[in-house]
Amino acid sequence: MIPLSRFAIVLAIIAGLALLFALYVLRNMFIPTRGKRIDRYPHPTRALLVMDIQESGSSKNIVTGPLPTATPFGRMIESVNHLIECFDRAGLEVAYVRQVFSSNLITRLHGGRILAGRMEPRISRWVRVVNNNDFAKNRTDAFSNRQLEQFLIDHQVDEIFLVGLDAAFCVYYTALGALNRGYRVTVVSDAVMSGRDMDLVLRRYHKKGIAVMNSREVVIAVN
Repeated sequence: MIPLSRFAIVLAIIAGLALLFALYVLRNMFIPTRGKRIDRYPHPTRALLVMDIQESGSSKNIVTGPLPTATPFGRMIESVNHLIECFDRAGLEVAYVRQVFSSNLITRLHGGRILAGRMEPRISRWVRVVNNNDFAKNRTDAFSNRQLEQFLIDHQVDEIFLVGLDAAFCVYYTALGALNRGYRVTVVSDAVMSGRDMDLVLRRYHKKGIAVMNSREVVIAVN
């Protein structure tokens, strides 16, 4: 039988580990990153960030068949691809962001099944790929990837348009990370999806000063 004092120490250690885990999840899931505010560029430009529309790197989970265009997901993909083509034709930047978890224990507990270096996810085969601007992240906010942050600075981007998944989490926290750096941010309403109530999600964007436009409005704005 464990002595009471030793039992109390064990409980304290468990509680401490649980607290550290909770703080880790909070930081990675619900706190946007902060960074240096962007300069006022002499010739600023715009960029489209395509968020987390991906599939497993495992050969056992290959997506086959045509795009299900009659479904909400299929319609979202059509809007995303139309915007990718529009930005590419206009000479604007398009960047693809994938969620990739590291293989440490906390990340495994956190729910990361798609691990860097193993079944690393790839961009969905239904998404139009026009370049090699491919960035991996392990937090909800894509600005946690310093290479993406530097890419946008190098190309003098001051306005970001966000499409993809999930509108309530990765898209939302990336938008907040962008606002924290001084970017103008627009989320494209028919090119994002979420399991949450989209009306509530879009209202939350408006409250935070994140612009919301549909894909037709964006096409007009960038041409």
